[in-house]
Amino acid sequence: MTAVLPARPSAAERRAAPSLAAAVRDLDRRRARSRQRMIGASELGECRRRAAYRVARRRPTNTRTGLQAFLGTELHRGVLRALRRQYGGLTEVGLKGEQVKGRCDWWHTPVVEDLKTTSRFGFERVLTRGVPTKHWFQVAVYAWLLRTGQVHDRRLPAGTGQEVEGLRIRYLSRDSGEDVVFEADHDPALTAEALLWLTEVYAAVEDEGVDTVPRDGFGPGVDTMCDWCPFLDLCWGPPVDQETEGDVSRQSRLTVTDQDYVGAVHDYDAWRAAENEARRHKEFARERLRGRSGPADDLYCEWSGGGLRTQVDKEGAVERLAELGEVVPTRRVRSPQTIRVTRNGTRRD
Repeated sequence: MTAVLPARPSAAERRAAPSLAAAVRDLDRRRARSRQRMIGASELGECRRRAAYRVARRRPTNTRTGLQAFLGTELHRGVLRALRRQYGGLTEVGLKGEQVKGRCDWWHTPVVEDLKTTSRFGFERVLTRGVPTKHWFQVAVYAWLLRTGQVHDRRLPAGTGQEVEGLRIRYLSRDSGEDVVFEADHDPALTAEALLWLTEVYAAVEDEGVDTVPRDGFGPGVDTMCDWCPFLDLCWGPPVDQETEGDVSRQSRLTVTDQDYVGAVHDYDAWRAAENEARRHKEFARERLRGRSGPADDLYCEWSGGGLRTQVDKEGAVERLAELGEVVPTRRVRSPQTIRVTRNGTRRD
């Protein structure tokens, strides 16, 4: 019997570079977080519906990880390794309670630290808006699990409480390498608030079912919380089929009855008024700060920009091309849709 050998790859096939995106997707599928069924500490305070899907052991529908997220994960590991080598302590400490689990980034007695690698825009948002409550929830629960000995790590004895006195969150910009640190004392009240949030999610799923748990995100295209959610399609339905559904959105599927429509119109009108009023207050405060800068308690004010720069004169370029007898380059683009909500009333002819 003659063995049939597989065909040797061609020179072109041997020269072809392997797909990095395929390797990243395969690696992400193998990671424990992709198969996680218990609520993770990083999900506390984020979206109750997402946490409910974990509790109900629903299978994620959107698990693909992009290359940017993969690079952020690898950078995260490298930074933790550098901190451990320089200052000691334990990194990626496994923790597991009855209802929540997670991995503490860095426990450097007596402080628990969580590292967040973020984009330039995310870094700027933290500087302007402060630390989100959900991030404080995360480190507070890490501290609670350590203090109560709920560890799942061979480097620490299970059932033995550890000394934790402080909480720390470090944000690292992937674009600039700049980092900023926020610190707080261990606060039992903060821990209790995080655990109450968790308990209410479990109770809601048990009493009324997962589909009755409220969403805390505003849907894909509006809220990044939803854009990257592993349960996006399960929560908001599959992507819109323009041929069968028409010019709608996933969110518009919630507008079923006439009363739903009336409520949405009034919501739009109310938030438009609030937006306009907030903009007036912000611009007034901005003018009061013109010419001033420096620290202001826990905030800092500074001005930038205002210099001269050169840019293309589009109207002048069109006129010059016309003078030269050249065809002005054009392209067809779809104009953005606008919405106009007005008051009903008696109008004169």
